[in-house]
Amino acid sequence: MFHFVRNTKKAFASGALLLSTLVLLSACGSGTAPGASGQGAPTAAPTQTQAPKEAPTINVAYMPDMHGATPIVIGEEKGFFKEAGIKVNAVKFLSGPPEFQAMASGDIDIAYIGPGAAFLAAQGKGNIIAIDSLNTGDMVFATKKSNIKDWKDLKGKTVGVPKGTSGEMILNLGIEKGGLKPSNVNIVNMDVAGAVSAFVSGKVDAVAIWSPYTVEIEKQVGKDNIVKLGDNKTFFPEYVFPQSWVVNPKFLKEKPELVEKFLAAWAKANDYRIQNIDEAVKMTAKFTQVPEDSLKVQVDTTEWIDSKKQIDYFKDGTVGKWFENLEKLFVQGEKLTEVVPADKFVSKDPYLKVVK
Repeated sequence: MFHFVRNTKKAFASGALLLSTLVLLSACGSGTAPGASGQGAPTAAPTQTQAPKEAPTINVAYMPDMHGATPIVIGEEKGFFKEAGIKVNAVKFLSGPPEFQAMASGDIDIAYIGPGAAFLAAQGKGNIIAIDSLNTGDMVFATKKSNIKDWKDLKGKTVGVPKGTSGEMILNLGIEKGGLKPSNVNIVNMDVAGAVSAFVSGKVDAVAIWSPYTVEIEKQVGKDNIVKLGDNKTFFPEYVFPQSWVVNPKFLKEKPELVEKFLAAWAKANDYRIQNIDEAVKMTAKFTQVPEDSLKVQVDTTEWIDSKKQIDYFKDGTVGKWFENLEKLFVQGEKLTEVVPADKFVSKDPYLKVVK
């Protein structure tokens, strides 16, 4: 039987982010084989039995939402990780860049990331191994009292955003749409909690953030006091925003079989999530302590991708086109010097090998 055991086995610090650890442990029974004896015959020596081999553990970075947490919760609760012969030590993060730092230090093997952190994979710091979904939940909110009504009104205003995230991508696209340059706007790098708090307290004029944090802002500030400047859909179809799972390149090279086991379990969990979304919301809310209504909003801002679609998207080159298109934004934002061919950092073979 598997049990959830909350622990503080590891902690990772990046800015003001507080990271907690979930350790998924297996309670395994062991048996003994008694020695054999026959009447009037010499007693045979007791046979030694080996203890059951411990399943290998994979350190996985998750985010507390329907994208980054749900497959991990389902994979554990439904026994998909056990079937694959692995354990998952799930570690909470709130944005992508700190996850890559943890991978670089060897503390994280596999991580969920939003589209805004994909440039770090393109830099060679991670290999994308699965597409979780397409996101439409990144938004730029302005306070009504700031008198910001359109993108062009951001000129000279203060905007809070966790840099290196999908929120920053939407902000930069909006700034360009408004005929401005980033230098025309006072962009302040904040962690997720800090950005939400700064907007609620009126310390910034606008914020670039994503669901479910947008829901929390609306609850605390009130929709009537917020001006929504735009979201991902504002820039469709030229840009789409894939959310993905990425592996530490060193881990992929040294333990490819564990990556394949994880993907086999993840694919089952992903399909289960899509087919049982209401149950998935309840499971995720219980695990993350994020309210169900916030998670339900996130469901509505997501385009899910099941196993069949994922296989097709990998094979026909769609996934590569998505990321190479996003890279153009990263080059504009000076996060990359050039567009890197997607096959340099998108590793489709492990998924296609184990998911049929």
